[in-house]
Amino acid sequence: MNKKGIETMEDYKLNTYADGFGIWHSQITYPGGIGNTWEAEAIADKSMRAAKRAIRRAIVERMDPTPCKRLSYKVAANDIASDNRLRSLTIAEA
Repeated sequence: MNKKGIETMEDYKLNTYADGFGIWHSQITYPGGIGNTWEAEAIADKSMRAAKRAIRRAIVERMDPTPCKRLSYKVAANDIASDNRLRSLTIAEA
């Protein structure tokens, strides 16, 4: 992870941030987009797990060293290209 909180992987990039209401988000960007194949599903699954870990890590580092509740997550936004390839996905605390 670099100084700006952006985690770079070969298949995706993570950008973790808090909005103005203190809700943490992790935006996943797929540089080439991902389609509907088993490889794409594996990449999506891996990236969503990484996004959830990034949100939890940000909360522990910046807010509460021992979060007492189990966090829940939701898909806050997605961006799909005209050829039905997923370009980005935003996971947020629910």
